[in-house]
This record gives sequence, structure tokens and C-alpha cells, in this order.
Amino acid sequence: MISSAMANLFYPSRAESPSQDSSEDVAAYIESRSLPYPAQLEDDFARRALSLGVESGMVLDVGTRVGLIALKMLWQNENLYSIGLDRCGPMIEQARATAQAWELGERAMFQVGDPRFMRFKTGYFDLVVSDSTLYRFDDATAVFNEIRRVLKPNGALLIRDFRRPNRFRMARHIREHSARFGDSMRQQIETAIRSAYSESEMARMIHEAQLPEVRMIETDPNYITIERKGETDPGSWIIAREQYR
Repeated sequence: MISSAMANLFYPSRAESPSQDSSEDVAAYIESRSLPYPAQLEDDFARRALSLGVESGMVLDVGTRVGLIALKMLWQNENLYSIGLDRCGPMIEQARATAQAWELGERAMFQVGDPRFMRFKTGYFDLVVSDSTLYRFDDATAVFNEIRRVLKPNGALLIRDFRRPNRFRMARHIREHSARFGDSMRQQIETAIRSAYSESEMARMIHEAQLPEVRMIETDPNYITIERKGETDPGSWIIAREQYR
């Protein structure tokens, strides 16, 4: 294990977390979703989330942006319902419009809200996912705390976020990774990478939040991925609802 003193030598300090999205940021993000690399990232994430053992129930997408991961999951599994949460109103508006266009509006709901202060019941969700949103908070422990609270004891969890590289790889990493998202996203990707957490910082926050039975897995060297397998809740209201249809 690298000592904190050595870590300071190899890893630059986190940049300040980004502020709310501008209208230009929102437009650039939406445009980038049509590119092969971002689309494949979403497809892979949705597929992995669907493999974690929950076959029906409620999904929470923390930092949903334009909602595509949640919608792709619902598209592939008709026994899932979802709520997407994001602080950016224009992103949520786009997510709602896409849900209607995909004819998933009855199963996919999107709300503007702060992931550090979720207005959901404790132990409500069967599966919680979050893709590339933790870097937007100066201390994501509060987000982890809320995720632990709203997730069912046997629920599944999948989180992926940018990995902050060491200072010797930073410039090259930003240049190579941002190119995959298109020119209009270059500044956003650089900000995300400089604001991202290192693996040791992420492990500390998981420990402080007392998230049980989670593990870090290596799926992509550009990201940190955290997962916990779960199981379908036989007492879920969704299962009960289906029995009477």
C-alpha cells in the first residue's frame, strides 16, 4: 500500500469539483452520446448492472444526466422500474423527453435533486447505479451514505467513476481520453479527470460510509468500478403488482 506521503508525490491534488452545467455543457453532453465510445460505455455499464442478480424491482440512477443508462436497462428488462436523479434541470428534461420517445414513460421517472440529500424511503431500491457523477462532489462520502440508506439490504450496486491518474500520466491521459468524447466535450472531460478520486480515496469513502460487501473491480483502466451483487426481493411491490395484472 502506498503511504499518504508517497501518494502526494505521485498523485496531484484533486481539482475543485465542477459547478452546475451551463447550457453549452448540456448541449455538448447530449451531442457526445451519439459517438461510438460513450455509447459503448453506456451499453457495457447497463449490461453489467443487469447481471448483478436483480431480475425485477426498482432501480435508482444517481447522477442520471440524460437518463440513457436507466432507459437502456428498462428497455432490456420489462420487470424493472427506475428513478433517475440529477441536479441539472435541463438534463432531466432531456431524460423525460427520451423516455417518452422510447415509450418508457410509464416505467422511467426522472427527478431534479441532490444525491447527498435524497428524498426517498430507506431501503426502497433493489438496484442502485451511478456512472461518472461522484467526481462532481468535493466529498462524495455523503453520496455513499445516502446510497447505503436507500438500497435494500440484499440490493445490488454498480458505481463507475473517472480515475484520477498520477501526475506523470495526467496530461497524456486527458488528451487521449477526451478525444474519444468529441471536441466539444474536451473541457468537461479534463475537468472530470482532474476532479476525480484516486482508488485509495474512493476506498476511504466506501469505508467511512460503511457500505457492506462491495468490491472494486478492474473493468477499464480509465475508471474505478465498484459493485455488489444482489438478489430479487420476493416481497417487492412490483412482483405483487404483476400477480394481479
